[in-house]
Amino acid sequence: MTSLVLPWARKAPPPVVPANDLAGIIDIGSNSVRLVVYAGRTRTPAVIFNEKVMAGLGRGLASDGRLGEGAMRVAVAALARFALLARDMGVADLRTVATAAVREAKNADRFVNAVRDIGLDIEVISGEAEARGAALGVIAGIPGADGVVGDLGGGSLELIRIADGCVHDRISLPIGALRLDAVRKRGSRALRPFIKTALDKVDWAAKGQGRPFYMVGGSWRALAQLDIWSTDYPLPVIQQYTMATSAPVRLARSLARVNPKTLKQVTAISTSRLPSLPGAALLLGAVVKRLGSSSIVASAYGLREGLLYERMSPALQAQDPLLAAARDEGARSGRFPEHGDLLMTWMDDVFAGRGVASDGRAGGAGQGGQG
Repeated sequence: MTSLVLPWARKAPPPVVPANDLAGIIDIGSNSVRLVVYAGRTRTPAVIFNEKVMAGLGRGLASDGRLGEGAMRVAVAALARFALLARDMGVADLRTVATAAVREAKNADRFVNAVRDIGLDIEVISGEAEARGAALGVIAGIPGADGVVGDLGGGSLELIRIADGCVHDRISLPIGALRLDAVRKRGSRALRPFIKTALDKVDWAAKGQGRPFYMVGGSWRALAQLDIWSTDYPLPVIQQYTMATSAPVRLARSLARVNPKTLKQVTAISTSRLPSLPGAALLLGAVVKRLGSSSIVASAYGLREGLLYERMSPALQAQDPLLAAARDEGARSGRFPEHGDLLMTWMDDVFAGRGVASDGRAGGAGQGGQG
């Protein structure tokens, strides 16, 4: 059996002494592997590097429960490159986590050992930890979130009840985007009972009744991008983009009729995601029906941001993410750091009673705080 590690990746690079306060997370998912590097230990750290490779590690799990040799080679090569980039950037805090595909594969040890050979300390996190991380990611971006978080990965779906900034009931289900696609290929009638059987296990579904459903994951975010494109929505921002619970059915019908070449015009959607969208739309519709959700809210934040958030101090977590991000940007790009506060103080009287004051105090109607 040949090695998964390419020769160039075995060469130890020269040590780099961290000269900054960068934090990086390598996320090894069932569909993609990604490196994100964040600047600073602030409430809403700026992303200075973000790259993913669609390795498809979990593609073979549905058939034989194993990670494919080709997918492992692609993933290890990408991870070796990520390790070199992180070292060259001087990332002081680098965390590497693997989720459902590696967690469940019969031959996971072969992959894990190869990743360790290239110098990465890989953590294979449990479904429980994955669910908690995704929920904290939503809380990090939407502090007042009260509903159910759904994180759709390539190999699993995590559903988590959140309220008052805390994580409550949660469950991990083996119905990720890749598995949905594999079942759908067996025939159109196979997918609905497969989804129903999984969702029947959510015995706390009534706790989501009448509350928003916060969707996380590449395939579901792609559906939000598709909805933005198809409705000519003027602001191409995913964070807190809201759809009606009827939207998944409409999107599923559109996907069945639209020409794939037309979909490629939606530049915000990776072409590698297109095959998973019909199954993702069907699952989303079934989930919000099972939970009795009031609306569907997209979250740009997920597991990676949740892993950062859980390490923050309570004082840092308590900051408003939008105000903190605006203050940090002003400090980086402004000529004089005090100008932002001076301008807010000057404008407070104009917006008295209608928002948030410069010191962060809530005003009246129209209160902010939903970063």
